[in-house]
Amino acid sequence: MNKSRMGRAIAASAVLIGSGAIVFVPASAASATEDDCDGIAVIGRFRAVESGASFDFRGRRVELQNESALDRYSRAEIKSGRQSGDRLWVDRSFRSFPDFKGIVSDQNAKRDGWKMCGPYTGSRTQSVYNSNYAARACGEFDGITKCGKWYVD
Repeated sequence: MNKSRMGRAIAASAVLIGSGAIVFVPASAASATEDDCDGIAVIGRFRAVESGASFDFRGRRVELQNESALDRYSRAEIKSGRQSGDRLWVDRSFRSFPDFKGIVSDQNAKRDGWKMCGPYTGSRTQSVYNSNYAARACGEFDGITKCGKWYVD
């Protein structure tokens, strides 16, 4: 950052601080759009979904996790091996699967479109509403995008 830009940034910060304004930027958000997440800071017991919805890739363990108490939310988490520069998100289908639970094909999950909650640079995403919808955990690791299978809970 050059001196001119740094000076403007410091001046802008001083104005905000002096005016009593509080600016909050989530440390884990890269370019995350919370509008595409359905549950911000959902607290509960989350469990990993297996059967290919969670995966290992390049030394990382990435889980699609479903909240187990109310059973209405999913999120993605890097459980181990996280490295600087990793990006993580959770996708959720717009198509509902009211009479089905389990793995669905990419084509079926995406048929009516989908949304992306993230990407985040931390180890965990915010949550998406998953009741009757397909969700999957995705990440970008060393410049390569990898996603688990779509899972309907």
